[in-house]
Amino acid sequence: MGGAKKPSISQLEKKLLKSKEEEKQQTKEKMSGGVIPPSIDEVVSFIKTQKYLTPTVVAEKFGIKLSIAKQVLNRLAEMKLVKLVAGDSDFKIYAPVEIAAAVEKHAAKEEVKEKTPAPKTSKKKKKE
Repeated sequence: MGGAKKPSISQLEKKLLKSKEEEKQQTKEKMSGGVIPPSIDEVVSFIKTQKYLTPTVVAEKFGIKLSIAKQVLNRLAEMKLVKLVAGDSDFKIYAPVEIAAAVEKHAAKEEVKEKTPAPKTSKKKKKE
């Protein structure tokens, strides 16, 4: 029967003031909007351990925004530390230069095999 007693007006005011103060303290703890990208050395050491790289992988690893990860990968591609393997304007896949070179060599060998005809073996009939 009944239920909880309604709080008085002064109790409501105190509760409201307390919640406003907590909100102010939380907003003060917020960091500034500037994002510091990881150092190139850190990224290069990470690259060497990976078979492929995407902006998502880099963003998750270093805790940065996706746009920053794209900029980092573009900078590394300009430095020729990674190579664009596949992708379009939205999603790009990079590979470390050593692995990309190995893939290109393999693809080149496949092309050469397809272009060069198989050696003809001629069977000569023996005259008896």
